[in-house]
Order: sequence, then C-alpha cells, then structure tokens
Amino acid sequence: MENYEKLKDEVWETLKDYPMHMASVWSHFYGVASLCAFLGLKRGLDMEICKCAGLLHDLWLFLNVPMDIDTHKKHGYLGSDFSREILNKNGGYSEEQTEIICRMIYNHNDKDIFHDEYSETLKDADVLEHYLNNSGDENYKYYGRDKKIFDEFMIFGDYFEKHKAISGNI
Repeated sequence: MENYEKLKDEVWETLKDYPMHMASVWSHFYGVASLCAFLGLKRGLDMEICKCAGLLHDLWLFLNVPMDIDTHKKHGYLGSDFSREILNKNGGYSEEQTEIICRMIYNHNDKDIFHDEYSETLKDADVLEHYLNNSGDENYKYYGRDKKIFDEFMIFGDYFEKHKAISGNI
C-alpha cells in the first residue's frame, strides 16, 4: 500500500487549495476508497487498485464545481484522463494497473450499465458510501445496487425493508 499512501498525499496536495466542503470531500473519498478495497477483497480483486480508484473517482469533479448538469454527468469520463495524469506523475503503477483504475473511474457514472468486475466494484462502493451516509439526494439513483450489495452480504429481511422505507431510493 506504499503507492496508495503516496497517492493519498498527492490528492491531499491537489485539494489543499480547495477548502470548500473539505470534510465531506475527504469523507466521501476515504469512504469510497475503503469500501472499494473491502468489496474488491471479497470479490478476489486487487485491493490496492480498488482503493486507488475509490480515492480518485471524484477528484476531477470536486476540483471543477460548480458545473452544469451535463458536465456533472460526464465527470467520470473527464476524471479518468485527469486521474491518469496523477497516476503517471505519482509513479509506482504499471500501465495495466493505471488502465484498470482509469477504466473504473471512466465507468463509475454509468450505474445502470454492467461493465467489468473492477468497474462494478467502484460503482457499488460509491453507492454504498452514499447509502450508508445518507448523502444521496432524491436525484441519486441506486439502480438496485444497494439491494444487490445487501444480498451479496446476506443482509435480508426486516433490516433492508426498514431502510428501504427510510431512504425511499430503491
């Protein structure tokens, strides 16, 4: 995880001059990174790749707010190229690792479309972080991913039904 720690320092350096919502930004970045690593570990994926993608997935977005809704919908595509620059500058990642991380970020907005296992893991981590922290507004679409994750971890019945009624996002 030495590369991840170096990357985390780079992200902090990049964000330090953007104090707007700093606590919520870091909470989301670390939350998605940790959940992505956890899901990746359970799914037999490279935990560091997952953790790095989680850390970087919304960096471009937060550096470029405010923006119009059309640009927001494309922030994964735009953030993928930006993340590639950071990964290459940071060093320590093979071309294959960089490609996987950037593909995950590129695909993470398309939560209604199935991509590869790595991309799905980042999408699920992003959804789970929003779900657990009630940070998804009424426009946030889970596309049933929250239920799929609950099923994967065998969280059934009353717990899910109670939270479904509270969140209203299923």
